[in-house]
Amino acid sequence: MTARTLSKEKVITAAIQIINQEDNLTFSKLGRLVGTRSQAIYNYFPDVLAVRVSVAADFYDKLAQRLEVDLLGLTGKQAIKAFCHVCVQFSLGQYVMVQQIIDIPADHLHDEPLNSSFRNIYEILHRYLKPLIPDEKRQMVFSRMLRNLIIGQIINVGSGRYTNTPISKRDSFDDMLELILLSL
Repeated sequence: MTARTLSKEKVITAAIQIINQEDNLTFSKLGRLVGTRSQAIYNYFPDVLAVRVSVAADFYDKLAQRLEVDLLGLTGKQAIKAFCHVCVQFSLGQYVMVQQIIDIPADHLHDEPLNSSFRNIYEILHRYLKPLIPDEKRQMVFSRMLRNLIIGQIINVGSGRYTNTPISKRDSFDDMLELILLSL
């Protein structure tokens, strides 16, 4: 591959491949994988952290696409339950990637493409909360509760917790989700 065929998208795809192999992401490894010198990548990204931020935006874009497909035709509490389950399953299926996203320092999370990608997911959730909760403050509280439940489930299940309990991971998640939705 020559420098003329290099693109941000190719670098992001290569970065995803490296991350999924649980290898350290470096410009040298990216360069080898895309068939160019590592210095050429600096034309697209200033550092590895910027690549990781773009990978995170790509992850959220793919999650939003999956949500749009899987929630099609659903409404109300059924849609909210499906939203939560899709987020958890999608993320657990790519847990190594999720770990990389969680590890991005907070001062790098204000990247506009990343914010836009995450905002799409937030808007999908609010599309289903608005008809059930007219008050904006309450919507925000429910949104935060649901996101905390989702993130907690991803981290705990992904890191191997909840393995020796008398209730399955899925059943306990469903019970917690049901408790939240009972207050709607």
